[in-house]
Amino acid sequence: MKISADMPLKPIMDRMGAQGTSLAEAEAMRAVLARDHAGKDVTAVPEDQWLAALGQMELVKDTGNEGMR
Repeated sequence: MKISADMPLKPIMDRMGAQGTSLAEAEAMRAVLARDHAGKDVTAVPEDQWLAALGQMELVKDTGNEGMR
C-alpha cells in the first residue's frame, strides 16, 4: 500500500503490530509517514527509517503537532 495522508490505517497497524497499536498511534504514524515517505510502499520503508518514524510518531501522538522533529 502506497503511503499517503489518506491511506487506510490497516497496513500501518499491521506493520506496527495491530494487537498493540491504538488508532491514535496509527493516525500519528500515518501523518509522519506521509510527511517523510509519501509514495513509498509501507512495507518498503527500511527498518532504520521505520524506527525513526516511530520516534516521530511518539512526538506527534504526545503533542498533537505534526511539525515536531
